[in-house]
This record gives sequence, C-alpha cells and structure tokens, in this order.
Amino acid sequence: MADFDFNYEVCTCRKVTLGEIVHAIKEQGATTIEEIGELTDAGTACVCCKCEKDDFGEPKMKLYLDQILKKFA
Repeated sequence: MADFDFNYEVCTCRKVTLGEIVHAIKEQGATTIEEIGELTDAGTACVCCKCEKDDFGEPKMKLYLDQILKKFA
C-alpha cells in the first residue's frame, strides 16, 4: 500500500479515496467492508472494489477494500 497516496481513488463509482477509507477505519471505527460502505459509500455501487473475487471489470482494480481493512484495522 506504500505505492498509493491517500488521494488514490479506490472506489471509482462513488469517488472514494484511500484517505477517506483509512479515516473510516482508524478514526470512525469501521471494522467490516459493510461499515466502510456505510461511512464512505465505497463498495456500494458496482462492488468491484470490495475484493478481487468480486471484481468483474477490466482492467482489474489495483487496490481493494478487503486489503485496506486488513492493513489498517
């Protein structure tokens, strides 16, 4: 995750950045992907950004919510 800055857009459908997601985890107490979605709207549209197995798009996402949650929770 060191390759991404906090302005990196993780959820392109809802325009949610890595910084907003990290804030939801560290400052607002999100512990699940669903809670991240409730707080930021990330992963609530097409769901491709939730995890690699849910990513049906081409090209594939470079960073997923489950990876971020594991790193910062």
